[in-house]
Amino acid sequence: MTRPSLEQETPRQAHGVEPGTWTPEKRKNYNLLDAVSRHTVQVYPKCWAAILLTFDNCGMWNVRSENTERRYLGQQLYVSVLSPEKSLRDEYNMPETSLQCGLVKNTPKPANPYAGA
Repeated sequence: MTRPSLEQETPRQAHGVEPGTWTPEKRKNYNLLDAVSRHTVQVYPKCWAAILLTFDNCGMWNVRSENTERRYLGQQLYVSVLSPEKSLRDEYNMPETSLQCGLVKNTPKPANPYAGA
């Protein structure tokens, strides 16, 4: 599995940034025509941001956050992009020894999507 370096990191596009709480009605205000690509999107206190991410290969992606209150606890967002070929070349299974915390602490671990591949 290849990972981009920090300099080659996949750009994000900010489609909506507003103060207040996000609601489904906010979708009609997204900038879908000429959003600016950037590597960092700032989200200010009591605001929200809608971003579009482009994943250029299969595997596990970490969407980093500078929210230190959560980061030091290990609370991060991971996105899994499965390969249509179902190959361990692109993504390994979640290790059996992985610790889970928070909302997923007592939930079963995901099934192996590559079983029998």
